[in-house]
Amino acid sequence: MTATPAQISLLQHTLGINEHHREPYRNHFVASPGHHDMADLEQLEAAGLMIRGHRPGFLPGDSIVFYTTEAGRVLAITSLPEPRKMTRYEEYLRADGCAGGSFAEFLGICETHYEERSEMVGGWPHRRVVREYRMYRGDRWSSYGSDLKGDWAPTKQEAKASYKAVLKKRKEEQRAERRVYA
Repeated sequence: MTATPAQISLLQHTLGINEHHREPYRNHFVASPGHHDMADLEQLEAAGLMIRGHRPGFLPGDSIVFYTTEAGRVLAITSLPEPRKMTRYEEYLRADGCAGGSFAEFLGICETHYEERSEMVGGWPHRRVVREYRMYRGDRWSSYGSDLKGDWAPTKQEAKASYKAVLKKRKEEQRAERRVYA
């Protein structure tokens, strides 16, 4: 008998394995008559890849516990796909439980932030608040330690445009330096 992909998946599920967790940590599959996988489980049993075994007392009386045989275990493990390379984001999620900071920090990217200042202008009854914004890159908690700042502007959109102009100028200066030293 050639096991179908669905049947191989049942064997792998029974053992608790997948492409990233290749070491079995369990060996049981509990089903009752009428279970949607029962036909496949019985075919695997007929092929000698699974066996019925002891049913613990806490399970309902009509439950059937299937276990993989050694041949089923070998088929399940050898049918696993090669592990794919983890993405940088998956590496970030697994690294220290993400306690180290943001994904951008994990990648070594300096994040940009907005700084805001406001001032009350005018006299009573025409008093109003004037807000200004500045975009900067660097230290998240204080723009004083930042390495790149835009100009103060009345809107965030204008602050971003100012920051991008400063960033463009910095990149052009760095390119010019590289040409001098090359």
